[in-house]
Parts: sequence; structure tokens; C-alpha cells
Amino acid sequence: MHLLVRLAVRNLVRNRRQTALMGAIVAFGTWAMVASWGLTDGSTASMVNAQTSLDTSDLQLHRPGYLDDPDLANVFSRAQLAQLKATLRGYKVVDAVALRLVSEGLLQSAYGSQGVSVRGVEPDLEARVTQLGQRVVAGRLVSQPGEVVLGQTLAKKLDVRLGERVVLNVQGVKRTRSEGLRLVGVVHAGLALLDQATAFVHLDDVRQLTGVEGASDVVIALNPGANAQRFRQTLQRALGDGVEVSSVFELHPLISAMVRIGRFEMLPMMLLLAALAGFGVANTVTFSVLKRLREFGVVLALGLRPKQLARLITLETVFVSLAGFLVGALLGYGLNVYLERVGINMGFYSGTFPDLGIPQVIHAKATWVHSLYALIVVIVTAVVASRYPARRVSNLEPTEAMRYV
Repeated sequence: MHLLVRLAVRNLVRNRRQTALMGAIVAFGTWAMVASWGLTDGSTASMVNAQTSLDTSDLQLHRPGYLDDPDLANVFSRAQLAQLKATLRGYKVVDAVALRLVSEGLLQSAYGSQGVSVRGVEPDLEARVTQLGQRVVAGRLVSQPGEVVLGQTLAKKLDVRLGERVVLNVQGVKRTRSEGLRLVGVVHAGLALLDQATAFVHLDDVRQLTGVEGASDVVIALNPGANAQRFRQTLQRALGDGVEVSSVFELHPLISAMVRIGRFEMLPMMLLLAALAGFGVANTVTFSVLKRLREFGVVLALGLRPKQLARLITLETVFVSLAGFLVGALLGYGLNVYLERVGINMGFYSGTFPDLGIPQVIHAKATWVHSLYALIVVIVTAVVASRYPARRVSNLEPTEAMRYV
């Protein structure tokens, strides 16, 4: 075996052009696989982190059907909220619970108007279920009734500044009501829905405007390290059919689709890249074998057995594939490290499709696990690609092979 390894290395060094071509093919395929996996996993993680930390938190409770038809008549009553809070206090995994009452409204300033999603929050508890306070670029968050916080984009559009007053019109259960609010804070969340079309006000203000005493959302933050999906299933069984328990994946179907793509639908693309790389490697190896038939005949005449010659071809293919893998993995990992730090600006897509929940900047995910996946694909592809040329040389007759020029 040691002799075969030495011969394989010598042949690769001697045939530099074919070696470089095969290595480049494998390197490109590896780079594409590592970069694609890193970007897909990173995009999903960026979307999940942005939504859970700034908007949805870990879990939310709603009345059945509310997410499909967010009607004020389909919200939790005060009695139901008290019962839900008592139930949640029994779980040690729950870190904080906050109530929200969401409605639609029209926000007016002296210079314009804008339809908005009105989000009534409990200031102290809201600060425990999201990190929106870390995205305040001017002023502060809501602390008492009569105040409003707007996204940076919305504040610029309405040309309203800290301390100025705006009028909020909300369609309540029975009639439209209006209230003057003072702008106390501006946030830049990086989520288009929050920056462009959401007004954050005190829960008591929204209850007064809508005439609703309950809440539409019960927002739950879990302790660090808790499995949100597993607890969602546990809580759903405990609460029964009268309550819908939703994680970020149910609240944002695009994120769920991205996870599915990353776990399953990326596999066909990876197999296609592997097939293309394998086809290129097989062609190059076959061409190299045809050029070296006379050489192989001499080697066979000197005593190398046909099976050993077949192993030699396989070793050459595997060695050059490993070299190409190292180059491609380093380039792919380097690209993922760069995109993990710098990110990709998705401002156009997040602004054009705010309901999709795409953050303004997404980041790739740099991990050597992606390279491990690619290595498995490369090794399998190299062995498969070398089978036909190896079988061909194993059937050579020395005297017939030495006639080739």
C-alpha cells in the first residue's frame, strides 16, 4: 500500500495539468456546497433571532382563528388571561409573560398620515420578552399612557420629532375613537414591519380606544437554552383546543419554509453539485487513463497486479479530490466568516415585503460542520468517479497496452 501511495503522489505531481483541473472542479463544488449551506443556515438563524428577540419572543398564545382573522371580538377576556397566567406560572421554563392588544389604526401628524398596526404593550413586562429597548435610537420606550414610540422610517415619513404630538385613530368594537399621543421614542429594529408601520403605545390606551378589556396576544419568553418547539407542544396539550400556542415558525411561515429548505430541499442541490463535480472528475480521470495506457502496460509488465493498478487510480482520484476539497472548504468557510461579520443588506426585500419578516441584514453561519458534510460528499463522489477508469485499467493486457503511443 505504501508503494501505491508513493506512485499516486508521483503521478499527480508529474501530470500537473490534469491534477490542477480535477482539483479546481472539486474545489468549486466544495466551495459552492459550503457557501450555500452557510448562507441558508445563517439566513434562517438571522430571521429567527431577529423575530424572537424584537417581535414575537419565544411563544405566543391566541384565541383559535385569531391569526387568520385578527378581529377584536376574538381576543382573550380578562378572566381567560388570569387563568392563562396562573397556568404559565406553574412552568419553571417560563421566564416572563406579557400581554399585547393589537389593532389597526390611522396615525396623523401635522405633515401627513399613515395606516399603522397599533400595538398596546405593558411597558415593564414587554421589556422582558423582547429586546426592542436596545434598538432605541432616540428617546425611550413607552412608560405610561399618552405616549407613543415609532419606527425610524415611520417617524421620518410623518416628519414628527421627540416631544411632538400625533393623533391616533382606532376603529374600536363599536365606533372609531381618537387620542392625542406624545412621541417619546424612535426605534430602528431592522424589521420593516416594526420600522415602517407599527405604533407602540401603552396597553391601557389601546383598551380605551378599542373598548376591549382583554388582550389579543399573550407573549412568552423562555429561560435561556429552553427548547421552544418542545415546550410549545407540551403547553398546547395542557391548554387544549381553546388556545393556539404558536412559535416563530407558525407566526412566520417563510421562516418555516427556510428551515425546510435548509434541512431537506438543499439536499437535491448538493447532490446535483456533487454529480456535476463527479462527472468532471470522471471525465478528467478517464482522459488521463487513456493518455497513460502505455505507461500502465509497462507497470503491469514489471509486476504490478491489475487490482493494484485499479487501487492506484482510485488513490490518485481521492488524493486530488481531498486537495481540491481543502481549497474549496477554506474559501467557502472564509466567505461565510466574512458574511457572518458583515452580513448581506436585504433592505429592498424587507421593505418591499414587510409581512415576510425578513430582517434588513442577514448573516451567514460559519461552521466546520458544513465542511464535514461536503467532505463526505467529495469522498463518495471521488470513489464513484474513479470506478469506471479503475475497472478499465484492471482489465488491461500488458502487451496490448504497451502498443499505445
